[in-house]
Amino acid sequence: MGDIARQRTSCTLTPLSALLCVAALVLLFSLIGIFTRPPNLLAAFWPANAVMLGCMVRYPRLATPAGWAGGILGFFLAALFTGEPLFKTILLTCGNLAGIGVGYLLMHRLAPADKLLRRPTSLVLLLRNTLAASLAAGVVGAIINPILSLGPPLYGLGFWFASELVNYMTILPVLLTLPPHDSVPPWRTLLYRTEFSWAGLMPLLSLVASLLLTLLIEGPGSIAFPVPALLWCAVTYSVFATSLLTLSYSTLILIALSNGHLVINHDVQTQYWMFSVRIGVMLIALTPLTAASIMAARNSLLREMKHLAHHDHLTGALNRAGFWSAANELLQHLTVQRYPVAVCMLDIDHFKRINDRHGHEEGDNQLSGFAARVRDQLRPGDLFCRLGGEEFVAILPGLSEEQAMAVAERLRKIVAQPGEENGAEPAVCITVSIGIASQREGPFNLDELLSRADQALYLAKHNGRNRVERYSAEQASPSVGQSCGT
Repeated sequence: MGDIARQRTSCTLTPLSALLCVAALVLLFSLIGIFTRPPNLLAAFWPANAVMLGCMVRYPRLATPAGWAGGILGFFLAALFTGEPLFKTILLTCGNLAGIGVGYLLMHRLAPADKLLRRPTSLVLLLRNTLAASLAAGVVGAIINPILSLGPPLYGLGFWFASELVNYMTILPVLLTLPPHDSVPPWRTLLYRTEFSWAGLMPLLSLVASLLLTLLIEGPGSIAFPVPALLWCAVTYSVFATSLLTLSYSTLILIALSNGHLVINHDVQTQYWMFSVRIGVMLIALTPLTAASIMAARNSLLREMKHLAHHDHLTGALNRAGFWSAANELLQHLTVQRYPVAVCMLDIDHFKRINDRHGHEEGDNQLSGFAARVRDQLRPGDLFCRLGGEEFVAILPGLSEEQAMAVAERLRKIVAQPGEENGAEPAVCITVSIGIASQREGPFNLDELLSRADQALYLAKHNGRNRVERYSAEQASPSVGQSCGT
């Protein structure tokens, strides 16, 4: 749903909006790269290219001529604000666009699941594409490096290739796995959230501690100190959170190395050491991202298996196993909150006749259609279960008996509406009998509530079917259901 909403939003994006959006992003992140670079050197951390590529892959409506023009405008504005010579700006922009262009040509062809890094092999494809994009930027860097008197061509190739590769591999995962805006809780909800878990915070704290050790101890092996903490984060947090933490690690290490705050070797500023360190940082960043992607695929498979185990394959409603655990958990929550609850037992009238007259295939169609109609009328927090055959149950939390009666009556009328005709055959009409049992506050006993709702259902059957009855201790009788059939 979030992807569809984003697509609808992007369809309203005008060329001018795309130009301004991309220009603003490129300008902002170009300035970040410029202000964090050492004097008289190229930036070791240059996020603008990865941000532009990631936005165009994630939001294709930005990858228009206007969007590309916005990227060029952003690069030139950043150079203008910082007083860079025009000729140098043109050459550097060509190098930036070469890498972005090759990366986009490769990445926009990927399957949607791979673009969003939802499969373990997605990281391999991302690495392949970013290697090509970094190499394209490196080739341009080899050409312009001697022109700008920044060193020999081989140094330009190595510097641009390594820098672009580590930037792409640390920034792109953040943009590609960015959650949809409609899936992020409002800030007000986050501010007033009271639950707190030290267990969930420990991986983050361990990462912070290992980064501090890296800066304090230094030495060649210090950049690998955070690896265990990053792996802990990968198996605990989502892919997006892990990619965000990996980006933070890589950015801190690269900036600290470039500015001399982290010394792993006195010759670290030489071209070969810088090339080696950047590749090493990229490979370290790749490890937790791969682990997080594998964990995400595993968790997705477990959720799918749990859904299959707890839902009826024909109607999509909860089955007995899924209903029992979900219902007890819901009733415990309602007891704590002192909310009422209503239980509706639903049974399709004369369902055996439908199977006998029209066949079991039509009976299955009626069951799935009935479940779909009922589910459309229920709230997201309501529980809906197929107990077996043509008998269903719905739990309506927070509703009084009168409110539950109104909901049940609405369900009865909707179910009784004629369905669509199938060719020359007339539509099969069905009706439903509903029994309701309610309780104002807990503690709740699920077995007792179901028993009361079942007695009310038998009363509805006894009184003529296609009706709603509520539980009443005076009216209910264990013998009512014995003579009314289904």
